[in-house]
Amino acid sequence: MGLTIKEIAKLAGVSKSTVSRVINDAEHVSDKARKKVQQVIEETGYIPNSIAKDLKKNSTNSIGVIVPRINTSTISSAVEGISNIMYDNGYNLLLTNTRLDTEEEIKYLELLKEKRVSGILFFATEVTLKHLETLSKINLPVVVLGQDISEVIDFPCVIHDDFNSAKDIVKYLIKHGHQQIAYIGVQEYDVAVGQLRKKGYKEALRENSLEVPEEYLYKGDFSISSGYEGMKKIIESSQQLPTAVFAVTDSLAIGAIKYLKEQGYQVPEDISVVGIGNSDISSWITPELTTIDYDHLKAGEEASKILLKYINGDKFKGRLLIDYHIVERKSVKKI
Repeated sequence: MGLTIKEIAKLAGVSKSTVSRVINDAEHVSDKARKKVQQVIEETGYIPNSIAKDLKKNSTNSIGVIVPRINTSTISSAVEGISNIMYDNGYNLLLTNTRLDTEEEIKYLELLKEKRVSGILFFATEVTLKHLETLSKINLPVVVLGQDISEVIDFPCVIHDDFNSAKDIVKYLIKHGHQQIAYIGVQEYDVAVGQLRKKGYKEALRENSLEVPEEYLYKGDFSISSGYEGMKKIIESSQQLPTAVFAVTDSLAIGAIKYLKEQGYQVPEDISVVGIGNSDISSWITPELTTIDYDHLKAGEEASKILLKYINGDKFKGRLLIDYHIVERKSVKKI
């Protein structure tokens, strides 16, 4: 019997993921480690027989990862978590970027099936009937991140607690004396961000017997400019200015702060602002943004562990909720 990657790794004094990267001529391997692995392979006569193996089991040692955008810190952090687990287990990643295009998502689900990947990690935004039909026919282990569809289709889901995190950060504003709290959100085709975070906002207000005028509510897209436009519309249309703003993402919160500062308002002295996501830039803006921290790295790691078990015949049922906490910074004033 030939040597395994694990045995090669032990002989070379490196991790299995390093051996896998060397064999697949991947980046992110030091020259020293690459030399060690290549020397052991040469001395032992080890020949990776992945092609024959792949044909036999009708799959490759690859995992498909479908992301809606690649230029966000949340996605990059989750993908790092995925890489940590998958590379250590001898899998390569096939990363696809759909640019928030649902047709592209469906196309890539079908394409990854053709590429004979061992499984798919799917970062979902809008989940349509077409998505559900494609997923039901795909006949592959799939783990869905970001949306809970476990009740309508039998795939494991890894999600953040969007309802309670939104509710908690709005309650945080209320505890700091705020009663006029505006909302900058996204379209509700995105259940997690568009619907559940809005429900959390409204529930926090309801529990504290607070009403919200219609002019305090704005729905746009995920861009910073949408946060800017949302804040502009709220300020221009409100008879009484809000004392605080809850934006459903940090990007929207950053756009709102930019507009307020351009109009001469002080944050948080005049209007407090909070977001969700704890993006890389949130601690660098002025004032530093109070927000919700989701552990995206952990979400990527946990989703990968669930997928690996699924590939090996042990299927996780339902959904896994990832923890969150409020990160207090300088964008909220007590009144």
